[in-house]
Amino acid sequence: MNGEQFYVITADIIASRKQEEAPRRAREGLAALNLRHRSALAAEFTLYRGDEIQGALRGSADLIRTLRHLRFFLPGLKLRAGVGAGAISAGLEQKYAWQMDGSAFHRSRAALEKIKNRRTPATCFHGEEQKRWETVSAFYELIDTIQSRWTIKQWQAVDAYERAGTYAAASLELGISPQNVAKRCRAASWKAVFGAERFLTAYLNQG
Repeated sequence: MNGEQFYVITADIIASRKQEEAPRRAREGLAALNLRHRSALAAEFTLYRGDEIQGALRGSADLIRTLRHLRFFLPGLKLRAGVGAGAISAGLEQKYAWQMDGSAFHRSRAALEKIKNRRTPATCFHGEEQKRWETVSAFYELIDTIQSRWTIKQWQAVDAYERAGTYAAASLELGISPQNVAKRCRAASWKAVFGAERFLTAYLNQG
């Protein structure tokens, strides 16, 4: 058994049957997500069973940022996501998550099961030290609540600003003024979300 820790993310698209374009949009978005996080992936994010998404990250990956990017690259699609921390004990040499097995997969599925009736975007975490992961889940619920209100333009502004580092540089990419980039980031409460993400990342890195 491989001793390395992994994170498996299993998500489903809420009300996917009412959105004919959901599968195509999901596949396109996941291709972009995989490209951005290529070096951190143990298994590419893929769409299967019609409306379910699954991928695996190495333990060194930036889990919290990847979760945000999962929603960013699938604009307009509401997701329930279960995150499992643990081992991948079989199939690690394979390309796709559905070809693998291990405790990280079982915990991801269990986490998703806990929120299966939610009709709004939600994220649940499950791992060996469950009280620790319950804390992460409770904290992340606040992030989900804020991000569920973001417009597509706010998502774009946050992503561009985070990558570019300044409002001026982000404005060149988006084709709007630096003031408008700043306005959209403020409306998204980006500073508060970024602070919460940093806290959770540091908390998870404590081991």
